[in-house]
Amino acid sequence: MSDLNSNRVQLGCGTLIIIAFIAMIFSGRSNVDELKGNVQELTKQVLVLQGKVDALSRAIERQR
Repeated sequence: MSDLNSNRVQLGCGTLIIIAFIAMIFSGRSNVDELKGNVQELTKQVLVLQGKVDALSRAIERQR
């Protein structure tokens, strides 16, 4: 009976925290990629809007 008890695996609290941290990092990666894509798209849209505002500002200045 003592052989059966000595073969048990015990995970400490620190080990479980490390496993949870690693799982959290790898499971959230797709969200980060999605956010990066959204930020890039918003950056493009802001640049387009900025160009339009600049064009309107130049048109207004020419009319004065």
